[in-house]
Amino acid sequence: MIKPNPEQEYIINYFTQNNSRNRVLLVEAPPGTGKTFTAVATAINYTYFNIKTNPLYNKKVLILTFSKNAKAQIEKQLDILGSRDVNWDKYIEITNFHSFFQKYVWAYSQYLGLKENLIIMSTKQRREAFKNKLSFIPEYDGDDKEQYEWAESLLEGDFRPLTYKGNVKPTVKKLIPYKEDIKDIIKEMNREGYIGFSDIAYYMWKLLQKSQALLNIIQNKYNLIILDEYQDSSDLQDKIIKKLIGMNNNAIFFADSKQMIYGWRGASSERLNNLLNNYMGEIKQKELLEVMRFKSRKDIENTLKEVREGTHNIKNFNSSENIKYIKVKVRGKNIYSKEIKNHMFAVLKYRVFHELPKYKDRKNKSIGILCRGNEQVNLLKKALKEEFNINSQTINNNEDEHNVVCDLIEFMRKQQSKINEDELCREIFKYIFAVVDDSNIGSINRNKLDDVSFNSLKRVRLDILKTIRSYVEEAMVDNNYYKCLCNSIKLINGSELQINYDLMSLVKKVLKFSSYSEDKIMDIFLQYQYLKAFRELKGIYVLNVHQSKGREFDYVYLIDREAINKEENLLYVALSRVKEKLVVFDWVV
Repeated sequence: MIKPNPEQEYIINYFTQNNSRNRVLLVEAPPGTGKTFTAVATAINYTYFNIKTNPLYNKKVLILTFSKNAKAQIEKQLDILGSRDVNWDKYIEITNFHSFFQKYVWAYSQYLGLKENLIIMSTKQRREAFKNKLSFIPEYDGDDKEQYEWAESLLEGDFRPLTYKGNVKPTVKKLIPYKEDIKDIIKEMNREGYIGFSDIAYYMWKLLQKSQALLNIIQNKYNLIILDEYQDSSDLQDKIIKKLIGMNNNAIFFADSKQMIYGWRGASSERLNNLLNNYMGEIKQKELLEVMRFKSRKDIENTLKEVREGTHNIKNFNSSENIKYIKVKVRGKNIYSKEIKNHMFAVLKYRVFHELPKYKDRKNKSIGILCRGNEQVNLLKKALKEEFNINSQTINNNEDEHNVVCDLIEFMRKQQSKINEDELCREIFKYIFAVVDDSNIGSINRNKLDDVSFNSLKRVRLDILKTIRSYVEEAMVDNNYYKCLCNSIKLINGSELQINYDLMSLVKKVLKFSSYSEDKIMDIFLQYQYLKAFRELKGIYVLNVHQSKGREFDYVYLIDREAINKEENLLYVALSRVKEKLVVFDWVV
């Protein structure tokens, strides 16, 4: 095993060598301090100790995290540290919150008054269902993102989006009187067999409340629970975990108070203080202090330390060996003025392109261009592609992928019935625009798919569109819509369009099976997500800071540090994504 430093060693041996210990540890773990290594090494050491002490030992260590990506990183660490002589699946379970809760909710669905075969709705399906079922509420606008996100997550928590002044967003405020009605409608959908990701924790909580026997079984199964990134947990997740730990089990809460950026999803700045109060007399605090990621990059390490301590000087433009500050000079700074904003981004995109390493220097590197908001992301991605001929990579969220998979299932169902040529055209281009990032293909516009018809293809000039037209014509003769889609996706994959390779890979995997079942497609989807979580990032990624959390890039390009600095902890999260080089852009007048 890798030799731990003294801080790590204390935690690794805490439950095996310290007889006067408390049963709960709260560990402050900043990025780069070896949190994943420490968590896995603790689980291994704890397991070895118990097997040696009791040959009949049959309990498990549960390691709970938030994302599939984090789960994959922990599993990788177990492969590195764990002996091949031990069946670790028997003693250590690594999973994320949703997967862990889902396992029990699905197994006890009928006991909870739900159907046996529950279907997780995609965001697209759920949004449409909400439009229909909440049509009795005059104030509900199904196209309003903030209204939908507040309403659909009500079983998990009342996460009210706030204005910069701390008031509830006006559009959401209008819906608050209907809160209980909306919750009842969600429960009705769940009883019909359709459930959302944000509903699952609610039913896990209900299950633990309803069955003391099941709670006893789970508590007896896991006598050590290790929690990852606990500062981001919601109130409901917090309640469930405390229930599982109970009065006797051991627990380690790894957290970083400076990375708490999901307050809008129920993560609370008081979460860690509440732990201290809840386990008063049973909890000990420790901290991982030694940063190992930047051993030869003290300038990056010192900057992160300053940001963490709140002493970073936002007006400091002094570059160093591994940090470069770029002043983007503009006539004015005002993102609410279209003219000024366009000028700001026109200047910015050339500065960013100028600072990118040459292809030969970056081809085996990962570069994260981190922005405050999605508008910046979209503008830079478009500029890289259209003006500089650089294809950026995409980190898809599960929502995009789940939507595509559920849409494909619906499309395959249509094989059993006839559809007209206009509907087939719309279906084909829906999947084409799912796997490419271009805003339009000739005269076919991504944002106007409802206007697409067979006549749209009669007037096209691009050869690729003419070929798709021929596929549609053939499909209308032999009624083989599936073949039409397969041929179209294959054609797009070999084109010069900007391919979203992750989603292209997923669609191609699903389309390999001419005979299908919904279970088979969902199995393919889950396997795809699992394998994707293990992949190392390579290439240029343009994304917002929230999307970058939990990931690392060789080079980080930070856009508009001043705007990011206005939100507590956000700047720290952005800067801590870097491994080698940091380039910071600030607009100056």
